[in-house]
Amino acid sequence: MKDKKQWNLLIAIFLCQLSMASSLFASNTNISRLSLRGLKGVYVKVEKIAPEIERDGLKGNRIRKDVELKLRKAGIKTLSRDKWLIVTGSPYLYVNVNVVKLRASKEYIYSVNIALRQNAYPVRNPIEVIGATTWSIGGIVGITYNLDKIKVSVISQVDRFIKTYLAINR
Repeated sequence: MKDKKQWNLLIAIFLCQLSMASSLFASNTNISRLSLRGLKGVYVKVEKIAPEIERDGLKGNRIRKDVELKLRKAGIKTLSRDKWLIVTGSPYLYVNVNVVKLRASKEYIYSVNIALRQNAYPVRNPIEVIGATTWSIGGIVGITYNLDKIKVSVISQVDRFIKTYLAINR
């Protein structure tokens, strides 16, 4: 039993570090929020979810559809892949849900990170950086038996994106 608790703790620490590392690149600061100004829409890209987790019911395609619906209901245009490739800056909302299933307890340890990525030009060397993270939130880490709790965590992060986007673009 002690080994199981230690293993769970190690996985939780790993996911926390992973979550914190992604937030080092950009965050929800005043300056990063300005990178949302003037966006005419976003493409939604969901990072691949492990097949075992998809078999259990947390499907990447379903998450993408739920995120797109939430964005459209808020008045934020979602771009098709073809349209995304030709829109200036190629902005996309990157949804990264990391999930590990503990075999012994059947619990899921997860982290959720959301980032706006778009093409950018560094001032010191104006070459195009493709898919630069200009705004992000994350750090939701949890342990649950219920995959729906993970979906709720994703949507709560998307709600934060929507709130920020609307505040900058009104």
